[in-house]
Amino acid sequence: MKRKKIIALLSIFVLILVAFFVYDYTFNSKHRDIANEEATVVLSAVNLFNDFQKDEAVATTKYLDKVIEIKGSVSAIEDNAIVLNNQIQVGFNIGETPKLTNGTALTIKGRCVGYDELLEMVKIDQATVINK
Repeated sequence: MKRKKIIALLSIFVLILVAFFVYDYTFNSKHRDIANEEATVVLSAVNLFNDFQKDEAVATTKYLDKVIEIKGSVSAIEDNAIVLNNQIQVGFNIGETPKLTNGTALTIKGRCVGYDELLEMVKIDQATVINK
């Protein structure tokens, strides 16, 4: 009986230890620094949007969670985001939104988070402006 209690207590201890390491890895790991990563793909806003329109599954595999560099012109300005060519919604980190005007041609670098079918826009986050 004593041996079963020891095994049960050890099992519970190991389970708690594993749960702690999983929690720590999930919630305390370092975030990616997109601004300092090299872009894996360089293309225009129109080409990126067309890729998602042509075949969303293929484009998702190709661009999802990748750092991409996009050239386009500003068509709308929101609180912490801009829209390029009425097709790409680009989100910036809070407090890092550049001062831009509609029609400004620029190149941004950010992480592709996918295609929004409802708004029919490709979403980019953690973006930084490469040039104006």
